[in-house]
Amino acid sequence: MKTQRFALVVTVIALCAACTSRTPVKSIENLKKAIKGETWVYSKYTMYSKVAQDEGYPNIAKAFSAVAAAELVHCKNHNATLVKLGEKEIAVTPTEEAKSGTTAENLKAAIEGELFEDIVMYAEFIATAQVEKSPDAIQTFTMASDAEKVHVKLFSSILENLTANGNDSKVASTWYNCPECGKVYGSIENMQSCGKTPSSSFEQF
Repeated sequence: MKTQRFALVVTVIALCAACTSRTPVKSIENLKKAIKGETWVYSKYTMYSKVAQDEGYPNIAKAFSAVAAAELVHCKNHNATLVKLGEKEIAVTPTEEAKSGTTAENLKAAIEGELFEDIVMYAEFIATAQVEKSPDAIQTFTMASDAEKVHVKLFSSILENLTANGNDSKVASTWYNCPECGKVYGSIENMQSCGKTPSSSFEQF
């Protein structure tokens, strides 16, 4: 009888510890998923950049390279959050090969992908982090989601120009990637919207 009571006490203590644990288990899982996803997108945009270059669209190629770099910024931020939560960093090593079409098709695919990340993936991750009361996870997911919104506008504008003109002559020839949040801009003026990030620290393409 004493053994059974002892076992019951141990079980109750374990359950209470689980209930009071502040470790955001699901958010940690989502951070790892996000890193894997952003790593794959980096690989995809790198391929899209090569296709654009081969098709004679150097400005669009630079845009894809800039946004590819932005996805690595998200990976960096997510990894930093994992460390804050007591986890180890995940190596960012693209392994999956991405499929590619024409530059116009790739732009459409990029828009769809960025929209999914913003309104589906990160929206769900943010909601979960809010439930788990994990401000660090909320911050990195929100920062990435906001950047994806900028990427959608960027790719949409480029696609409009390509469709209307048949070339990328009216697409910005230089792109700037914020090393803090991963937002990408086609002009120095727009870079100021990144707040405290000095323009001199932006990565240029």
